[in-house]
This record gives sequence, C-alpha cells and structure tokens, in this order.
Amino acid sequence: MRAVNGYLENGQFISHELINYPGRIQAVLVFNDETPGDDKTERLEWLAKFRAAVKDAADEEMPAFPKMRFIRELINFSDED
Repeated sequence: MRAVNGYLENGQFISHELINYPGRIQAVLVFNDETPGDDKTERLEWLAKFRAAVKDAADEEMPAFPKMRFIRELINFSDED
C-alpha cells in the first residue's frame, strides 16, 4: 500500500510525483474535506462557544431518564441448550 500526495483539481487528481504501475490496480483516493474558503478563525470561535456552554452546564443536574422495561425474553440463536 502506498500513499500519494497531490491535489484534486477540476475533477482530476494531480500528484506531486509521477506514478507508474504496470497493469490495473485497485486504488482508494482519500482527501480532506476542507476547501480553501474554510475560515479557521470561524471554527475556533465556534469551538470556544461550545466549550463555554459545556463549562456553564457542568453544574446542572441531569434529569432521571425512564428505565427500559424488557417484557420479552431474549432469544437464544446458538445451538447450545
């Protein structure tokens, strides 16, 4: 297995190096979802707001959630008795 760095530009992958492999091989292209327009400061501001909300909610009590009632017996799919 080999990783190749490059760019996906207008639907074509352009690598930093020449890749030659005889025949046909299976390949997987993995790419970052970030686009050049992504604003890092905007993401950091959102993360700061999220962390502040978590800190504000730290002392809140969690309500009691209803418990699940299992009214049927579990089904044993194994061959063992």
